[in-house]
Amino acid sequence: MRKAPNKLEPDHLKLRVAPDVKASLHPNGVVLIHLGRGTVFSANRVGAMIWKGAAEGWSLGKVAESISSELHVAPATVQQDAAEFLAQLAAEGLLVPDVG
Repeated sequence: MRKAPNKLEPDHLKLRVAPDVKASLHPNGVVLIHLGRGTVFSANRVGAMIWKGAAEGWSLGKVAESISSELHVAPATVQQDAAEFLAQLAAEGLLVPDVG
């Protein structure tokens, strides 16, 4: 059975930062600039943690575990919310499929 192509796998994000996106991480979050589209996207501290994990090639499980441990939130909740946030970043063109 084939899996839906838009599903994020827990063991591998299969996403990478789009080549024309610049990120500015700061203590309260992240600001992402899509140079090709001329758009700006900002996120809070948790969003920055998710972004950093994606940029470093972490698995969704590792991102969720890290956030869960630091913020004392159930891993399943973090994993679901992180997957939704990553899907939003992909929809905005900030993350693209990692075909490598």
